[in-house]
Amino acid sequence: MTDRFLTFVSAMMAAACLVLSLAAHSQAYPSKPLRMIVPYAPGGIDPFARVMMPKMVELLGQPIVLENRPGANGMIGSEIVARAAPDGYTILFVTSSTVVGGVFLIKDVRFDPVKDLTPISLMFEPTHVVATPASFPVNSMKELVAYAKRNPGKISYGSSGIGSIFHLNGELLRIAADIDIVHVPYRGSAPLATELLAGRVELAFPALNNMRPFLGSGKVKLLAVAEPKRLPSLPTIPTVAETFPGFQKAPSWIAMFGPSGLSREIVDRLHHTIAAALNAPEVRKFHDDNGSQILADTPERLSEKLKADLEKVGRLIRQLNIQAE
Repeated sequence: MTDRFLTFVSAMMAAACLVLSLAAHSQAYPSKPLRMIVPYAPGGIDPFARVMMPKMVELLGQPIVLENRPGANGMIGSEIVARAAPDGYTILFVTSSTVVGGVFLIKDVRFDPVKDLTPISLMFEPTHVVATPASFPVNSMKELVAYAKRNPGKISYGSSGIGSIFHLNGELLRIAADIDIVHVPYRGSAPLATELLAGRVELAFPALNNMRPFLGSGKVKLLAVAEPKRLPSLPTIPTVAETFPGFQKAPSWIAMFGPSGLSREIVDRLHHTIAAALNAPEVRKFHDDNGSQILADTPERLSEKLKADLEKVGRLIRQLNIQAE
């Protein structure tokens, strides 16, 4: 056996060992339960996470523990993920309200969403509405504006936190309608819904899924949808733009991120798992029922969207002269 042949055999054996090692490493993830941080109070956006979790568990072969970690419009929970080990076992289910709007409007933000998070999947876009308590004496956008002009500074609108899309949409309407309304932030969309139904705030701009459970209760009214077109499921509810042409809501989407430094192998495994879970029939039905649009888009697209919307919302906030709180 020649030296050249022995060298060739050794090289082939080394290559085979490397392939087997990489395959074993690939199969090793995940080897323990995952921790999914939802940085908002229970009952807001987390039902969207919970409905897709069983399919993710099935595909990953490991349990997923969902943790609600509310506070500072999602910043507290998001920072937990930003500071976590980049091993794929701590992931973030978050809205653009936090990683875009919150960056500008919350003081002392201690992480950079571009530098300190790894994009995994751009998951879906929710539908937003204009809602009031049933007791509030208006039934249309025109009546709302007329009432606000008669009562400047006396109408409060609630949001899920400073910098949230609910907050920004309230400011956009305030400017478009030239009305004086007062912002009241809460620790998530679920507490906001409770306060709205109780009549402790007169107005809100929540996601449709936050209001849908109450639509048949007689406790809430929808004045408009903040989308370009009317919804097929709510054909009698006009758009805001029908009263204020050109109105566009602030950027709104929900995505999955991991800590900075997450390997491409893990990102791909999680992204494909999330995409498959979002396209499961029961998950699609949940989104259809709640008026949200599934995207299941790539990490690259999420990265592009994050950077573009940071620039867009930054300009909007400067234009509206909204100050960080």
